[in-house]
Amino acid sequence: MTEEVRNRPLEMPRQLKFVRVFLWVQAVLNILVSALVTALALNELDHGNEEAGLALALALLGFVGAVVLIACAIRISRGSAWVRPTVIAVEALAVVMGVISLVNGGAITQLIGMGIAIGVIVTLNKPEERAWFTR
Repeated sequence: MTEEVRNRPLEMPRQLKFVRVFLWVQAVLNILVSALVTALALNELDHGNEEAGLALALALLGFVGAVVLIACAIRISRGSAWVRPTVIAVEALAVVMGVISLVNGGAITQLIGMGIAIGVIVTLNKPEERAWFTR
């Protein structure tokens, strides 16, 4: 038995509990925003605006992201090995999309979401939290 496995914490680290809460919050917000964008895009498509197809595609991507975040939030307490890289990838995508939105004149409130995403990435890369996912 290696030293790292022997010293693996029995209880999920406290900061990972906060990460789990943020994952649930992000998933719920993704669902709400995606539902709103879907409704608006479908309305625009009904009125002949074909450009709304892109918004509809992005809304569907938001639903997929929410499902991934929910799966990660459920499995994080078990320390499943695939959760950490998946969450890091989703949060990195959130940061990139936030930067793109800010550059294109989006709301300054994008900084809040980007800050949460960066905080989650930093937390998942700390030694104690990283050890939780290695079994």
